Amino acid sequence: MYDKTTGAHFRKYGSIYDEVKDVNKEDLIEKQIVTSDKVISSVYNFLEPVYIEVVEGMASILISNSNNDDFKLFTVHRNLEIKPNMYFNIIPMTEQAKFNLIIPSNYNLKLEFLNPPYVYNRILPTINIPEIMAYYYTIKSPNYKFKGEKHNLYELTFVDNGILDTSIDNVDYTLNSSDLIIYGKNQFHTQSVNNDSSCSYITIMFDMECDDDSLICNKVFHCRKELYKAIRGFAKNISSTIPYSENLILCNFHEIIVRLFQYDYLGVDDAKISMESHQHFQDELLERILEYIDKMVCSPISIEELCNKFSVSRSSLQTLFKNNLNTSPKKYINDLKLSRSRQLIKENKYTISEISFMLGFNSIHYFSRAFTQHYEISPSEYAQTLFKA
Repeated sequence: MYDKTTGAHFRKYGSIYDEVKDVNKEDLIEKQIVTSDKVISSVYNFLEPVYIEVVEGMASILISNSNNDDFKLFTVHRNLEIKPNMYFNIIPMTEQAKFNLIIPSNYNLKLEFLNPPYVYNRILPTINIPEIMAYYYTIKSPNYKFKGEKHNLYELTFVDNGILDTSIDNVDYTLNSSDLIIYGKNQFHTQSVNNDSSCSYITIMFDMECDDDSLICNKVFHCRKELYKAIRGFAKNISSTIPYSENLILCNFHEIIVRLFQYDYLGVDDAKISMESHQHFQDELLERILEYIDKMVCSPISIEELCNKFSVSRSSLQTLFKNNLNTSPKKYINDLKLSRSRQLIKENKYTISEISFMLGFNSIHYFSRAFTQHYEISPSEYAQTLFKA
């Protein structure tokens, strides 16, 4: 973080002022300078006070009271009066900057060269992820085997629960819970579940522009706390439909990738995930699906709709409900609709036909038959038991 010239630290080198200098009333010379240099190889040194007024763009001033390496960088805010015998130069923060250098007519100037030159480090992206092509959550049964594929995209696999064996161009890797791996472009990779338990994992297919993808490809990463948190944030936002969700999802995924690039530079103290964080993603996914079904229970809800909204395959959705609720998604939805219909009958505000229509049943006959099979009493008979005189 840079200091501003309005801050206390700048007083060592100069001060600020508001009104521009009238060179005609004072014995001063004004030189207008336009610069786009981000590499400073020389600095000014005047024996008299001089003045700097930035007229276009934004700029910083590199300044020191000696010609050694003790230079400080300040963002220029307001007009500057520089004390005598300072060493300084102006660096544009925008593409270029225009400033007036106002000096006494009898000035004494020395130009000092810097070795090595000072390089202004702009905050620019070195990694770009223009698009996420696909995302899905998968639950695979024991002895699952995927024969393999290759494609012109990057692919990230994060294991939520279980053990996944994979190979990349005939090199074998094993991913345990909270491990992830990235397959590079056009790399042939396989996946398999070779033990007695199922394995659930997240797959993200994306494009990426970076200088060196070898830092993150073909390598097993065990999720550290901050990386795990970023993956959870991504998974939570992926099914959001509020405006600008796509931008937030890309930001979440950028964080994941950046933390992978930083992985080897961080100490082991950041390595462990706290025990309270070890809730599997499928628990969170199921909770979000159930909340959605409850919210949309008065509308027709298809299995395809759930798969598309929550980026999960039909088989994985079936396994998710079977493993956690011991039922199928379709039966869960129908049972919830029937439970809601019984509540509506109790309210005595709607006819049986209206309730059937409100809950998205195809016909009153289908609704009546389903209600009778579930509760062993027809809707009209149930209403009579509640409201008989």
